[in-house]
Amino acid sequence: MSDYSDSINKAADLVHRLAGPVFDDIGAMISDRIKPYRAKNLVNTLRKTERILHDAGLPANAVPTRLLFPIADASSIEDNETLQEMWAGLLATASQQTDTISPSFIETLKQLTPDEARHLEVICQDSIRHFNEIRERNKYFGNKAETVDRISDGMTLAPWAFGGFRFDGPEKLDVPLSVYPDTYQRLGLIRRNFSVTSSLDGRALNRAVADEIGTKVDADIDEWYEFTEYAVRFLDACHGPRVSA
Repeated sequence: MSDYSDSINKAADLVHRLAGPVFDDIGAMISDRIKPYRAKNLVNTLRKTERILHDAGLPANAVPTRLLFPIADASSIEDNETLQEMWAGLLATASQQTDTISPSFIETLKQLTPDEARHLEVICQDSIRHFNEIRERNKYFGNKAETVDRISDGMTLAPWAFGGFRFDGPEKLDVPLSVYPDTYQRLGLIRRNFSVTSSLDGRALNRAVADEIGTKVDADIDEWYEFTEYAVRFLDACHGPRVSA
């Protein structure tokens, strides 16, 4: 039990700053509901939160109870490093943007598996690189195209995001069998889009002939996945606040 007490004591100062006036309440929640192994997970998340805030040059402000309690509770059962980092980022962001963080971000993060969390991080970076490469090659943009460093609403996922057989990524992307687009669509992180192009079969037909024999129309359907605005806001929040100027 001493390890449990030590863990809580090490995190007490940060908890006090994040909890503000409800410090006693969250302390009671920790004592009543969190077992030693959960306390260890929570402390790890809090240490990551402290590092994120320190690196951004920002103070730890009080987090609204409606966000603090569910984040503390959910992160205490998570021992995966990638997901702990995302919980820490969300908590750090919540300490700065107290009125703009949606509680739905908590529910979304709770539903991600470790494989999905890692895949999201990789494919976001791949999609950004892919987007920049296309802009650089497209003569329409010329030299005025600016390099982007984050995903945006409507940005197309890299074609190999889910292991498409027709595409070769810049490096082998080993997509776990448990990762598929349906989950991301259900969570509102991506959407499917498509375009249809059609043309006649190439023969020059006058109106009379066309009416008599009909015309053959060739249609091509191109479909892709793209990030939603919700994904942009959710992932931004889970990455923590940006470094202050």
